[in-house]
Amino acid sequence: PGPLIKAMLNGGIFLANEVNRATEYTQNSLLEPLEEKTLSIPHLGRVKASNGFFFIGAMNPSELVGTHRLGEALKDRFNVWIELDYPDKKTEMKIIEHNNPYYKVDESTLEQIYLIINRTRTHHQVQTPASLRSGIALARLTGVAQKKSRKDHSKILREVANNVLYGAIQTKPGVK
Repeated sequence: PGPLIKAMLNGGIFLANEVNRATEYTQNSLLEPLEEKTLSIPHLGRVKASNGFFFIGAMNPSELVGTHRLGEALKDRFNVWIELDYPDKKTEMKIIEHNNPYYKVDESTLEQIYLIINRTRTHHQVQTPASLRSGIALARLTGVAQKKSRKDHSKILREVANNVLYGAIQTKPGVK
């Protein structure tokens, strides 16, 4: 059994992360567990969800490449919608630090990373800003480079940022 069946049988929580990246077929396969609290499995029968089974669907912004529109039937089965924005500075820095356990960067470098990422989110010429994952990548790669190089930390970060942000952000049309 996979994660959905296990959550149904054990009365656990199932997180469908990036559910709007799932194909229409996959999205439609979630209708029965959400509505009926059952799932039909060919040649095996029907699995009934235990009490406590809870479904959470997380989505990416719909303007991102690779996302699909959620069907009305699936949207109708979500009871609560909560829109999340980027975390506050302190939380985002903790997340970046937590996801960089092997190559630690000092507090001032972490602060610079946050400022770079946040600037892409507020700059008027940036259409698609850097994500939290970009901040994690910056911290990891900067940490690796700092261990291997005797260069100034800010120079290392500048080089790493050029490479990470090149593929992470998108500027408005006509802007290089």
